[in-house]
Amino acid sequence: MPEASVVWFASKVDWWLRVILFLPPLASLTALGASLASRDRGEIAVAGLICATVAALYGLLVIPIRYGVGSDELIIWFGVFRQRVSLAAIEEVTPTRNLLSAPALSLDRLAIRTGSGLLSTTMISPLDREEFLTLIAAKTGLRRSGGRLVGGSHA
Repeated sequence: MPEASVVWFASKVDWWLRVILFLPPLASLTALGASLASRDRGEIAVAGLICATVAALYGLLVIPIRYGVGSDELIIWFGVFRQRVSLAAIEEVTPTRNLLSAPALSLDRLAIRTGSGLLSTTMISPLDREEFLTLIAAKTGLRRSGGRLVGGSHA
């Protein structure tokens, strides 16, 4: 799918999660600064390794988190990973505040259900929820029911 045909949505980020996400890089950089000041090669190596590990984890899993809606699929991009969900497979989209791990930086989430079973739901947190729901509804044929998108047989 050509990148130009995808509409991208940033992830909403809760204020408290911003604080939590800011702490590991700050702590590792502070440790690196202190070790550089001490000129102890062992401390510098350990602090440098910690900084590299934090940067790698953020780069692999966290930055960026965004959601793309293309002509026939939803692309969930988190770090270096991509999850593709066929728009035709989406059965329901419902608001949730589920605490389970998800490619979302907010607890103000949407659960995207593509079937029954434990692995058939993905949670995301688009910053512009209304625009996202409107676009998904237009692409899938699901209808709005409050803050949800449902198929024809759901209330």
